[in-house]
Amino acid sequence: MDPERLVRNHFSASTQTATATVEAIGDRIAQAAARAAQTLDNDGKILICGNGGSASDAQHFAAELVCRYERDRKALGAIALTADTAVLTAAGNDYDFSKIFSRQVQALGRSGDLLVAITTSGQSDNVSLAVETALEMGVQVVALTGKDGGKLAPLIANKGLELRVPSAVTARIQEAHAIIIHCICDLVELHTAGKLML
Repeated sequence: MDPERLVRNHFSASTQTATATVEAIGDRIAQAAARAAQTLDNDGKILICGNGGSASDAQHFAAELVCRYERDRKALGAIALTADTAVLTAAGNDYDFSKIFSRQVQALGRSGDLLVAITTSGQSDNVSLAVETALEMGVQVVALTGKDGGKLAPLIANKGLELRVPSAVTARIQEAHAIIIHCICDLVELHTAGKLML
């Protein structure tokens, strides 16, 4: 096998997935940014959750909003539900792992807030339970998914906004999720600066 050819194949596959994603859901990504901007405009906050690589994406997303993406502006209210190890381990130990995010949604979420659920498969019990809890509380939901949307897709059908990457490959889905997150951050930041109406 040629290592450079494998590298080129990865980049090619990632580019193809990114292009397919924007063609399939570009309008929905803009809608998600509008929901995030409206939440922040109304003094709400954005809660973000996910497992594994998606947990890292949640923290990355929150950091871009609280600190900055590309421009200096006011701090924006976002919390990664993946970051507090004491809460995560207490919920996992005292209840079970499926409740590590839903307990935090119950504690921190308020009607008018926004939950961003990140899952490549849509099959994570803890993410699904967080989404169910959010919807019961009047917290809006945006889900970043892939594959067929898994069991999360029907949970938010007609109740939330799903951004499904058209790929069955976890790595490609994660790469597209990173671009989606950056798109939302950019649009929200431009809106906050008064340069874009959402």
